[in-house]
Amino acid sequence: MFIEDKVESILKTLTKFNINLNIEEVSDLLDIFVVYNEYLSCYMQRKGHDVIYIKQSDEQTMWRSFTHELGHYFLHSTNQHIMPDMFNEKQEHEANKFSLLFRMPKDVIIENELYDERSLIAYFNEDYESARNRLKLLFNQMTGDVVW
Repeated sequence: MFIEDKVESILKTLTKFNINLNIEEVSDLLDIFVVYNEYLSCYMQRKGHDVIYIKQSDEQTMWRSFTHELGHYFLHSTNQHIMPDMFNEKQEHEANKFSLLFRMPKDVIIENELYDERSLIAYFNEDYESARNRLKLLFNQMTGDVVW
């Protein structure tokens, strides 16, 4: 449950500092530079600074990209260009999981009783697949069963 615990800890810190869940406020608190561009989304360190590049798109897609790259920022410290494909796939899966957990926090889901896809879609402005996958993760976490 490392990723779940990590996300919950980060979200508690953001709440403590009254940080809204958006790209600008989260990146400001974490001292991450965000660069919008037309080509790709990625996280990297440049000259000692953390930088998340976000491909310009609609707000929902850019938020999803930002939280995915934030997952790499918190979870990974390797250069994917020199790592085996299987290792990179594992890291991508972890960043995707981080993103889902971050975009749809467990405490908010429970507090507002958002236990179906339609509720998550409406509350968090998410797509069906993301909402469905988040519910699976929540079920796995709460029951110990694996539905993923």
